Amino acid sequence: MIINSDFHIHSEYSYDASLPLSEIAENAKSFGFRKIGITDHVNFNDKSFLGDLASSAKGVGEFRKTHPEIILGVELTPIEKPEFDYIAKRGTREGYIPPVSEKLYEIELAVTKEQLIEHGVRYAIGAAHWRVDVPNGRKLPADRDAEIREWYRQQMWLANDPRVTVLGHPWWNPSGVWYEDFSVIPRSMHMDIAESLLKNKKYVEYNSSGLFDNKSEKFRMQYAEFIRELFEMGIPVTYGSDSHKQYIDKRTEVEKVLYEVGFREGDFSEIRDEDLWVAEV
Repeated sequence: MIINSDFHIHSEYSYDASLPLSEIAENAKSFGFRKIGITDHVNFNDKSFLGDLASSAKGVGEFRKTHPEIILGVELTPIEKPEFDYIAKRGTREGYIPPVSEKLYEIELAVTKEQLIEHGVRYAIGAAHWRVDVPNGRKLPADRDAEIREWYRQQMWLANDPRVTVLGHPWWNPSGVWYEDFSVIPRSMHMDIAESLLKNKKYVEYNSSGLFDNKSEKFRMQYAEFIRELFEMGIPVTYGSDSHKQYIDKRTEVEKVLYEVGFREGDFSEIRDEDLWVAEV
């Protein structure tokens, strides 16, 4: 098999998931996975998400006593700095009104690396999920060119942020504006992101849920070729199922495409011990 570990799984402690750790561990064992990472969402710095982080850390920490193959990670997503600042002052997102600005909003993540380490988190997936450049970006109609620029900006930012271990599902997009033809994204953007990943010694993720399921065969091949090129440049590639509600083995179909673009046994990486943060709890 090309894929032997899964570093992107959401458990029942994530706001949008329902998978018990026992089911994840049992299924992963039946798949023959060596290591699995629990990466519950911490999207915002409010009490709700910080509470989810504490619950995930406690639950996974206890479960690891009998399942050492499980690693505690987290998924972080870029948010607009004005909203982060608002929450930092009030502890809640309620009442937030995006300020008018002539400049693109700055980017932030919900928590510091020190906060994550204090909870025992060993690594972080950083992934773009929505526009954070302009007011109400999540509610705007799909705009391919604007979204290409914004996803590029966020992914470059993540590739240079010390909190990020793995660039998660690069170029995943809820609007699907480049899923018919991935080549609409300038190659120069791919190369800029790749150079930053290499410089900062980060991993890149191949995500089966967000970038394989229900996509055209053309896109699947284009995307696999993109990931293969990053691998050939020296960027280690991890696998993420991005499971939320069910944990099933998708490798038969996924690996067929990976094999066609040149991936073989041993090409996909596990996060090295030296790249995992030292847990303090």
